Amino acid sequence: MTARGKVIGYFPSAVKRDKNRLMKLLDVTRAKDDSHRLEKLQLAAEALDHHDRQKHDEDIKAGAVQIVCHILRSCSPLFIKKSEQVKSCCNIFLQLYRCSQDRARASFCIDGFTLVTNLLEVIEINYRLGKLGDPKCLLLANDVICKLLDVAKVPLTMIKNEDEFVSSLVSNINGASGKYVMHLSLKIIASLSEHVENKQVMLNPGILGAIEVGSRHMDRSVREEAARIMMNLAWEPKNKSKILRSSIDTIFALVAWDGSVTSQSYALQTLGHLAADTSNKIQLVNHKNGTVINILLQIASSNGSQANLSIDSTKILGYLTCRATASKIGSLHGVFTTLSSLVFRSDELAPMAAKAIYKMATYIHYHPKTPGQDLKAIHTSMLQAIVSISYSKSTEVLKYAVKAYIEQSSFRRDRIQMIGHKGLLSALSVLTHDENNYVSACAKEVMINLACDVAEAKKTSVEKLLRCVAPKIKTQVQQLRCYSPTSVMDEFHFDADFESFCK
Repeated sequence: MTARGKVIGYFPSAVKRDKNRLMKLLDVTRAKDDSHRLEKLQLAAEALDHHDRQKHDEDIKAGAVQIVCHILRSCSPLFIKKSEQVKSCCNIFLQLYRCSQDRARASFCIDGFTLVTNLLEVIEINYRLGKLGDPKCLLLANDVICKLLDVAKVPLTMIKNEDEFVSSLVSNINGASGKYVMHLSLKIIASLSEHVENKQVMLNPGILGAIEVGSRHMDRSVREEAARIMMNLAWEPKNKSKILRSSIDTIFALVAWDGSVTSQSYALQTLGHLAADTSNKIQLVNHKNGTVINILLQIASSNGSQANLSIDSTKILGYLTCRATASKIGSLHGVFTTLSSLVFRSDELAPMAAKAIYKMATYIHYHPKTPGQDLKAIHTSMLQAIVSISYSKSTEVLKYAVKAYIEQSSFRRDRIQMIGHKGLLSALSVLTHDENNYVSACAKEVMINLACDVAEAKKTSVEKLLRCVAPKIKTQVQQLRCYSPTSVMDEFHFDADFESFCK
């Protein structure tokens, strides 16, 4: 038994079969003329028109698909003149593929190259001839290929003539093929690329060129399949840097919106795969002076975007944030304003936006001598974003808010900026009495960290500071979270109260 036989379930042993069914197919090959052949094909189609899966398995195992492929090939190049025979062959294929999934998968591995090549030729000829072609013939051939696509997720090493098979598909895409053949060729490659073993071996200049051509095609379904191939291949760690170097503009063009939500979603997932790789983060953030960040913010904040696209865009912003990129991302116009507004947009999106702000707070720290950037403005914008999300009604968001405060309060320069930031201490005061124990405990920890610096600045004791804050918020503990930063500032007037207390 061969290795291929073990994997795909093909065994060249003797098979018990109904000789009548197979003989009807063999009779077609011995027909005297076209009319006699068509008659024999129709008789074979009647014999095979049943739903006994086991019998179909036996027929395919005995070589029925190879026989019908031979009959179909004999109709070339007169597919139009012999369209009735072609339709009969396609009907027989559809009947045979009522078999089990395992047997269909084995047939794809053994017969896929020959069968798909013949069927794509039938489709192309009928498409090119337009009204002179036979649309039913085209549709039947398309249906057979779609049947095979369901079982095409197999290792390339198990497919007979795999190199020629993939090369022929790539040639269909890069050549002058019509949209149907191009779409189906990309769809077969996309199905093959879903298998984990194929992701590692399929990325080559031919495939990348096919993706490039497909992504620019005028037909939306063609662009979608090109984007799906790129998404599948980008999952493999070894492919990430190659795809980024060769196809970054193609990815951005699909992400920015090409008229298809599906291709945009695939492109976003591709970008997510690439952004998860540490070596790609800097290149993506710096590409064309932050173009990728602006595109992601636009998708995330757009009212017309589907919820999953907004969530994916916000996640990718988080993926791209690291020590080397955080300041660059924060320096771009509207980043913190947009992220903080997303927290109040939907329950699914809020935690993603809050987490992105938290990651920024982890890496952005104030230093007056940082060259080349206005870090004070970036830091101030970030602090305002943290203050804004501190008034969310979501406990999960508040957890990220207090985590961000903790990250900032660990450094003296950041603490000084926090103390001077309008509304920050009032927001923290409210969080110290949140009903969630984790949120309140973290907020108190931050207040204690800040108290030393406030006390030093005001020349008073830490105990007096904490006593000043506490009485002002006791009446707020039982209220629902229905306040805003402005209303809180109007009620607490923390700085004014503190000054009067110290006199």
